[in-house]
Amino acid sequence: MSFDYLRQSLFFFRNHLHRLALIQLPFLAILAFVQFQLIQQLPDTAEDLPMELVQRNLFISSALDLTLMPIYWGATLLYLQSVLQGTPLAAGRALGLSLACWGRLLVTYILSVLAISFGLVLLIIPGIYIGVRLAFAEFYCVMEGMGPVDAIKASWNKTSDFFWPLLQGLALIFGVLLLAETLIGQMLQGQQGAMMLVSLVIQFLGVLPTIYAYRIYCVMKADDKPA
Repeated sequence: MSFDYLRQSLFFFRNHLHRLALIQLPFLAILAFVQFQLIQQLPDTAEDLPMELVQRNLFISSALDLTLMPIYWGATLLYLQSVLQGTPLAAGRALGLSLACWGRLLVTYILSVLAISFGLVLLIIPGIYIGVRLAFAEFYCVMEGMGPVDAIKASWNKTSDFFWPLLQGLALIFGVLLLAETLIGQMLQGQQGAMMLVSLVIQFLGVLPTIYAYRIYCVMKADDKPA
């Protein structure tokens, strides 16, 4: 069954590649450009690396990421929902609507990352388990207007019956993306411009796990409907 969901997710991604790219790539390109510029400011040798500069660059990169991510990711989720409703949103419209859920999506992500990070500290497996159980949190937050805590609770309650399909599909997608980035990175070692482009593409392909999780979320919602 997981392979059926994977095939459907890839089909969706292929059919909506243009609109998804319009939503995500401008923001991902800004982030990649800023991160590239920050890296260029660092000295070539670790001995000359001032900790203050590292901390400043890390703060700038993280702050920009946290500011932009809820916009383009919220728009992506709203677009997925609109397609299933039969009225696909234009990229600009989806981005505009995403501003209304910027705050609660940001807090949802922060709480989810903290929970997953805590689980990863406990020998990795608990972090993976928590990550899978929170896979629906962003959908509840954006598509159903729940607050961060309620969205996380709803995801935890609803993913129990779909844990294995979620784990199998997400592990396969993330594994393939990680392997591709690693192999390409080794081939392009030292070519920072090319690596920035590869990183941009890999980040964009990061929408695939969300599409896959949303496919299963739709199955769950259909199962919840009264006969």
